[in-house]
Amino acid sequence: MKPDSGSATDGNKAGTGQLDLFGTQNDRHRYDRIEHVAGEIERCLKCGLCRSVCPVFAEVLDESGCARGKIALIEALSENTLTLSRIFSDRLSKCLDCKSCMEACPSGIKVDELVLAARAEIFKRGKFPFLKKLIFRQLLRRGRLLPPVSKFAAFVERKILGGLPPSSPYRMLLPLVKIDKDRTLPVFAERTLMDDFGEILGPKGKPRLRVGFFLGCSTNLIYTDIGKGVIRVLLGEGMEIVIPREQGCCGVPAYTSGDLPTGTELALKNIKAFEKYKLDAIVTACAACGAALKRDYRTILGFRENALGARVFDLNELLVEFSDLAFDTGLGNPVRVTYHDPCHLSRAQGIIEAPRRVLEAIPNVTFTEMEEANRCCGGGGMFSFSHYDIAKEIGKKKVSYIAATGADMVATSCPSCVMQLKDMLHRNGLPQQVVHIVQLLASCYPRLD
Repeated sequence: MKPDSGSATDGNKAGTGQLDLFGTQNDRHRYDRIEHVAGEIERCLKCGLCRSVCPVFAEVLDESGCARGKIALIEALSENTLTLSRIFSDRLSKCLDCKSCMEACPSGIKVDELVLAARAEIFKRGKFPFLKKLIFRQLLRRGRLLPPVSKFAAFVERKILGGLPPSSPYRMLLPLVKIDKDRTLPVFAERTLMDDFGEILGPKGKPRLRVGFFLGCSTNLIYTDIGKGVIRVLLGEGMEIVIPREQGCCGVPAYTSGDLPTGTELALKNIKAFEKYKLDAIVTACAACGAALKRDYRTILGFRENALGARVFDLNELLVEFSDLAFDTGLGNPVRVTYHDPCHLSRAQGIIEAPRRVLEAIPNVTFTEMEEANRCCGGGGMFSFSHYDIAKEIGKKKVSYIAATGADMVATSCPSCVMQLKDMLHRNGLPQQVVHIVQLLASCYPRLD
């Protein structure tokens, strides 16, 4: 049985113009002006339920930290009773896009759409930070620059910073790019995932499915073990894997910050990279990338449904649907594992049970549920870099729940959460390891040759 791709290829054959990929003109320009989402503002009851679930508000204790406060600011801007200032931009940047407020809202207000529209307004009026513009317009948009830059970063981390004592004055350079000198940062891989694998990988025998693998920046450049685990699992399941060389950043960092043009350009690049293959499915191991490909490309950027040419799956979701999850071998030693729900997997995609079913199926794994497993860890992509003081406090609460389980390790399904949780556990002196689920799951399948 193949996944239903709907009308993925109707009028969208390789070589057609990009206009075939878009929905209506209204969809494409829905978020470039605050007026276009004014209906969401009017539906706010000002009840304040969002305050009780917002992780940012819990730390800053300022009305502008929660959804109700941000909606009031956006409403004032739309009515010209408030000017667009640096303070306004700062208030709107203090949102993790965790979607907790939307889950609690009795009116079902799409707060993420309101914040996005306001950030797009900030971008249009030229109030965009220079560093973000540099990253989005130069590094992400010009995808070929990312691998060499990451390799240079790997060299600096291993050969220069790695040999310096923690007290070295040279480490004081890190705050220049708003990185706390005491922060535990991931080490960039010396070789990217694409460096080590061909474009098409086939299993032994006739493949069950032909699956496109959307890598995501973190998996390709930093956590290559996660990517290798995905490949090992898919090949072990008898699937053919296609890794398009033209794919790049999903665009989430750009368009959620307000740079919709760059986000659209990055999305179009990925659509063209995948649509030319006759795929049965597209899989990713990154929660944010999955939410982007599944939903945001259509609802935010205006591309038509299934523009990539096949249905998109999170890896856990794919396995629950197409694998019996019956394993003879797994981890060598028994381990007790708890699980952290990434916001963009549980709330944005509604995937909650699948990761738990996968964990429970791995031999020698004892799964233990933690309190508030779906509470945001404070990572939020670039949020933890621009608002690290807030991210640290949010993360402290999350690791206290992890510690209370007595687990040996915490598993999750998003590289961004892996990064945040590793830093928070280290900062708070806790011993638990942090892994992506696929790093445990890969032990159940044959090793890569």
